Parts: sequence; structure tokens; C-alpha cells
Amino acid sequence: MKEHFKENFRNYFIVVTLINLLMLVTGKIFAPEQRFGYEVFIYPLVYGALGLIPSIFFPEKKECSMKEYVIRQMIGAIMTAIIIDGVIFTGKEMTKEYIVIALVNAVGVFVIYALVNLITWVLDSKTARELNEELTAYQEKLIPRGRG
Repeated sequence: MKEHFKENFRNYFIVVTLINLLMLVTGKIFAPEQRFGYEVFIYPLVYGALGLIPSIFFPEKKECSMKEYVIRQMIGAIMTAIIIDGVIFTGKEMTKEYIVIALVNAVGVFVIYALVNLITWVLDSKTARELNEELTAYQEKLIPRGRG
């Protein structure tokens, strides 16, 4: 449980950073003249929290195959896109422009999901490599070469 919390905490900050980047890009494309106040800084934090709902409420309880993992991540990305688009566009009349923005936003969610998975894989691989090196050094200290 502690490990699940730490993983989600780390992913939250990765997601928020990538959401900021997505908002910058989509804003420059769809509303370059738009100016905001400081209150907009809350949106990436809220969207980041919404983006973690699938992993928080549906944690992986067992090891799964690569196929199961990919399917699980795709379902999570779809759920996240629906949640975030639902929050953004609820109560708005769905004009052609909003539909395009919602689709771009959904694609952005998939890109963010993929990047979060890539970044966490790189970080986890680095951690695993360092642990293996430390374990090897520890084993060599316990059992010097040529003695076993």
C-alpha cells in the first residue's frame, strides 16, 4: 500500500508537468489571444488528480502479462480522457470547435499516459539497475571471487 501511494505521488507530478505542457500547446493553437489570471494554475493540479483516479481506485493486485498491462493502461487512458473531458465540457454546448478541442484533449491524455509510462519505466529501470549493482557488490563482499 505504501509503495502504491509513493508510485501515485511520483506519477502525479509527472502528470501535472505534462498537463502544463499540453495546456500550453493546445492553448497556443486554439486560443492564442486568451489571457488568464492566477486561478488557472489550479487546473493542472486538479486534472493531474483526476488523471490518477483509475490507478488509485483500481490498483494492480497481481503481476500481469505484458498484454494485460497494455490493455489495463489503455482502459485507464480511456477512463481518464472521459473523466477529464467530462469535467471540462460538462454544461457546455458541444459546438464543432468544442468537439475538436475535446478530441485533441483526448489524444493529449493518451500521449501523457504513454509518456508517464515511459518515464516511470526509465526511472524504475534505473532503480532496478542500481539495486542489482548494490546486491552484486554486497554478494562479492560476502563471498569473494575464487572461494565458491
